[in-house]
Order: sequence, then structure tokens, then C-alpha cells
Amino acid sequence: MADVGQQNRADLTFTLTREGQKLQACFTPPADGEKTPLTRGAINQALLASGYANHFVYDNALEELLSRCNTDTQPFTVAVGERRDGTFTIQCSHDGVEAYLAITPPFGGAPVTLQQVLQGLKAKNIVTGIRYAEIEATVASGRPREILAACGLAPEAGTDGELVSLLPAVKERKPGGDDDDSIIDYRNRGEIVSVAVGTPLMRRIPPVPGTAGESVFGKEIPPPPVADVQFAQNPSGAEVSPDDPNLLVAAVAGQPILAKDCVTVEPIIKVKNVDLSSGNLSFIGSIAVTGDITAGMTVQASGDISVGGVIEAAKVEAGGNIGVSGGIIGQGEVRSARGELGEETAHVSAKGSVTALFVENAVVAAGADITIQGFAMQSELSAGNRIAVGQEGSQKGHIIGGSCQAVNEIQAVTLGSHAGVHTLVSVGVDPSVREKLSTVKLKLQEKERELDEVTKRLSYFADAPSKATPEQLGKAWQSRDRLATDVAELAGEKKRLQKRLERVANARIHAERAVLGGVIVSIGTKALQIDEDLGPTTFRLEEGELVASS
Repeated sequence: MADVGQQNRADLTFTLTREGQKLQACFTPPADGEKTPLTRGAINQALLASGYANHFVYDNALEELLSRCNTDTQPFTVAVGERRDGTFTIQCSHDGVEAYLAITPPFGGAPVTLQQVLQGLKAKNIVTGIRYAEIEATVASGRPREILAACGLAPEAGTDGELVSLLPAVKERKPGGDDDDSIIDYRNRGEIVSVAVGTPLMRRIPPVPGTAGESVFGKEIPPPPVADVQFAQNPSGAEVSPDDPNLLVAAVAGQPILAKDCVTVEPIIKVKNVDLSSGNLSFIGSIAVTGDITAGMTVQASGDISVGGVIEAAKVEAGGNIGVSGGIIGQGEVRSARGELGEETAHVSAKGSVTALFVENAVVAAGADITIQGFAMQSELSAGNRIAVGQEGSQKGHIIGGSCQAVNEIQAVTLGSHAGVHTLVSVGVDPSVREKLSTVKLKLQEKERELDEVTKRLSYFADAPSKATPEQLGKAWQSRDRLATDVAELAGEKKRLQKRLERVANARIHAERAVLGGVIVSIGTKALQIDEDLGPTTFRLEEGELVASS
């Protein structure tokens, strides 16, 4: 019973039902019918005084109670709340790795116990990673909160397979210059990326599987799948290394081209012209020029070089063959008055063969053959096997001026000119052997001079023993022995090279139509100057003498 005012004798009490669950408000209006309106504060005070302020009160129940108390004239009893025990919920993450505990405190009822929570975990089959200390502390606090109650082991993701290019970063080919103030060389635009046979191109990094995890239910959680990658089948110009199945290497020399799942190698690069727009070219592989190689440019290839137009006063070098559909033409004399090579001369060299329509003011060297359809004028030609100018039965095929050297044969329609231009034609001598012999001779002379000086020093020490210490004498003898060995080896090399120069038994020079005055014919160490015009002539050695036959 609560007295809510001296002028208002109404009674407002709160009780629990017999079952002890429902909270009821019992109101009795004053007997005389006169009353002072109740306030919300008066109701809260009555609820507190009854000892049920900690019970659960329904939403809007007290507002409705206040309204009825101030309007109803008859006693009434109405449910405004209830007694509630503490509750909890256990929720698991979608992957089963974590379980969360949320506790709701009691409203006049019994609090949640540790045993209830543990039973709840068991009911949900949660057995792994239970955080007992945290659960116990949360239950003891009685405060509403959510905690991580159990934690399993998350799976660790692996790594996908990957194809990694091993090619150097490709930079734009542009005119060279170290700084803003330097002179720009528009011919030098940097190297074309090229690779040799066996060069590593791409590496396959195999996938690494992830590690399995464990859910709070004690079950294994598989890791996410990893993606594998493989090289493309039969990439052009590339192959899997026989020593490493995860390494792609170049099967041919050429230009590497990066693709999605491989690197291909193009053995031939194609350009329209070699000029300032393209820059100089240096390439491991072959180069096909559909147009011209202009003056001042440099083209180098480890393989073949083909030119659809002409080679002007440029430098062209090939590890294979060089084929020129047009001519090879320089812009000045091959040599100056002092015998120095001219800067505006065309320089063409190949370890294989060279073919061209014509050659003029050029230096052409081939490890095998030189074949010229038209003429060779004021040029220096040297071949490791044969030089042929013109075709049999053709009106073209003149060698005019300059020099031609071949090991086995020189063949032309006409040698020299009616103007008597000095023309040297030589066979039976490998130009490279002659150069080596010249070098060996110079080295031999130097070593012989040093040996002579050491020998004189030893003679001096022999006549005056007191002039040399044992250490000086020992070093002098060591130098003498070393130099004597060097001289013997160089002398032997000299003899071997000289014998190679004498192998001219089958060497010949053949002019199909004429040999004109001013031509000097040389076979091995024998030479013959032509003073009068000859008709069709073949030159060879017979019994050590140079002979001409028609």
C-alpha cells in the first residue's frame, strides 16, 4: 500500500502473481471520488517502494497505467511487467572460426551461470578454442556485453602460381645523349633487346598450397584453392630448359616478345630502312631490311642480313650471310693517299657469304664467297673461298680497280679496264692468314729482342759475379727460359702460317672475256703484271711458276 498524497486517498500497489512471474499494478480510487491526478514520478516511487523496480516493465505500460489511474473510478488490476531470468546467446561466424557470447542480465530473476554457458557451448558442439577465463569473468560481472567465447584456427591462404618474365625492362629506343647539353646522336637509339640460344626468358613459380584451419566445432577448414599456371605449348623460338622444367629458355637467337603465358623469340627483325628514323641496329639474330641502309649507319647481326635496296657508305656486319638485292656503294675513295681507309667508304663483312648486284667504293670481306652480278669498282674484296663477278655468258662482270683476294678462286668476265686502272687480283692466300702471319712476325721480333737483352745480361753477370745477387740472377734465368719458350712457339706458328700461304696448287684466276693492261695477277708468292690486253685467260701455278692459258 502506498500513500500518494494527503488529499488523494487512492491506493496503488505492485505485486507478483501467484506463479511469481507477472508484475501487476493494483489501483483503488478514493472512496469520496475526489482525487488529485497522479504523476509519473508518483508511479515510479510506488514501484520502487514495492521492491519491484528491477523487474521488466512492458513498453508504454506505465503510461497506460497513469492514464487509467487518473480516469477510472473503479478499482482495477493490470499487468505492467514480468520477472525475467538472465539469458545468453551464442552465435558463430559464417566460417565457423569464431563463436561469440552475448549475455542479457536478469530483470528480477536469476542471473546466467557459468554452467549454463558451458552447457550452451556443448549444445552447439563447440569444443575448440573455448576461452574459459573470459567467459567466467563476463558471467561474474553481470553486465550486458558480447565477447569472443571460442576461437578456432583460420586457414592460411596459399599463393597462386606465377609466370615471371626474366627479360630486361624494354626502354624506348630514342636518340642518345647523357644530358640536356650533350650533342644528340640520332643514329644511336640504344640496343634492340635480343637473346642468344639458351638465354633464360621466363620462370614458372609453382603454386604453394595453403594451410588448413580448424573450426570451433573441431572440424578441419580447408584453405582456399590456389591457381596453377603453365607455359604455353610449343612457343615459337623458345623451349623448356632440359635442366629445369620451370624455366623457359631461347631455342633460337633473336628478339624476345613477351606474351601472356610465354616468351616467343623472333629470329628475324624486319625494318623498312636503316636511317636516322630507325637508328643503328645491333641484334642477336637476323635482320631483314626491305629498303636501304643509308650512309653513316651501322647494322650488326649475329645471323644473316638481307637488304632489299642498297647499302650506302654504312658499316654492316653479319655472323652469317649478307644478301643485297641492290648494290654496295660508298661515297668516296676506299683509301686515302696515305693508305688509310676512307670514312665515307662502305664496310661490309660477313662470316658467311656476301651477294650483291654491284660494289663500288667499298670494303667487302666474307668468310666464304663473294658473288656480284654486275661489277666491282675501286673496292677491296676478300673472301675465304671464292669471288665471282658476273655470270657465265653475261656481258656484265667487271673487276675494275682496287683489289680482290680469295683463297681458292676469282672468276670474272673482265679484269681491269681499257684506261689501265691499277687492279690487283690475288688467290692462294687467305687474307686472315696473312694478317695473322704479320702479327706473329712482329711478336717474334719483339721476343727475340728481349731474349737477346737477357742473354747479354747473363753473360755480364757471368763475367762479373759480384754485380748480381742470387735473386737477380735467378730472375734473369727465369726470364731467359720464358722468352726462349715464347720465341720457339712463335717461330713454330710462323712456319705453320707460311705453309698455309703456300697451299695454292688448285688456286686459279679466270677471266671469261679479257684481262686488260694495268692488272696485277698474284697466286701465292708469285705475281705477274699485265701490260698488254689478253683475251679469255686462266691463271694458275704449274711447277711453281705462274702460267696463263686461254
